This record gives sequence, C-alpha cells and structure tokens, in this order.
Amino acid sequence: MPYRLQKFARTLQQALGEILGRESLDPGLQQVTVLRVQPAADLKRATVFIACPAGAEEAALAHLASAAGFIKKQLGRKMILRFMPELDFALDKAPDIERALDRLHPPTGHEKTDR
Repeated sequence: MPYRLQKFARTLQQALGEILGRESLDPGLQQVTVLRVQPAADLKRATVFIACPAGAEEAALAHLASAAGFIKKQLGRKMILRFMPELDFALDKAPDIERALDRLHPPTGHEKTDR
C-alpha cells in the first residue's frame, strides 16, 4: 500500500477509535475495537475491520450500520477532506483477536470461557 494510503488509513483508524470509544454514548459501539482500515485507492470507500466481544458480532455490525450517519458526521469534524469516504464495516477474522479482546474487555464472570 502506498504511503499516502497508509497515512490516511492510520488517521481514519485513530479518528474512528476516538469516536466509537469516547464520543459515542451507545454502549454497543463502545465495545467495538477498530483493528485496521483499508481505504480504496481513490479514497471514496474504506473497509473498517472491527473486533468485539464474542457473541456480540452481529449486534455490533447492526449498531454500526444504524450509526453510520453519526460516525460520518463526527469524522467530518475531525478530518478535513473534500468528501468523506463511505464506510463498510466488517469483522476481522484474525486468530489472535479473541485473546486481544479479552485483554481489552475482561470477562465479567458471567460468560463461560474455555481456558
């Protein structure tokens, strides 16, 4: 990936993390972790790869889809662009995600774990 796209992806990932983690009042969005962003070459679309606690994947994607307008509006305030890219949210299926999420969001004791 060219440097320009890498820089844009890092900036977009950081801004999305701040919006979802701090600025959103929806607890369903606060549990979402933005792992990486893959922008298209023309910067008109970007795929946002997310992770969330086990069992909450479908709910998280539904929350993100319903909050897309809010997210784009907040991104517009943080990033100065000619146009804001359309965001596609997808689950990242990397093998270490569950362990990383357990460190970020430790089990509350109500979930059953196989460790």
